[in-house]
Amino acid sequence: MTTVVEMVTYRLKQGVAPKELEATNEGVNAFVKAQPGFLYRSLSQDDADQWFDIVYWENMDAAKKAGEEFLTADIGKELCQLIDMDSCFMRHMPVNTEMMSCEIAEGV
Repeated sequence: MTTVVEMVTYRLKQGVAPKELEATNEGVNAFVKAQPGFLYRSLSQDDADQWFDIVYWENMDAAKKAGEEFLTADIGKELCQLIDMDSCFMRHMPVNTEMMSCEIAEGV
């Protein structure tokens, strides 16, 4: 099976402070960590106030199933209340190559 990266990009609703989004991180992290196939998650923001929520999954089935579960979970509903849904875009992409810093350090 192929590792899959899920990238969700969005902006916050007008009047929502980044601290409100940050307050959901612990709950979102707990949710994804409990999902079968979860590998890694990061959340970042660019200078134009666009957010990038990136999650690595073991395979496409795990990614899609977790996405379906997230939308009905309390933490998913809480997060969606903060997001300008018109700006939200989710992609699932198979990973072509991977490297980790520990591999670089070992000379792999």
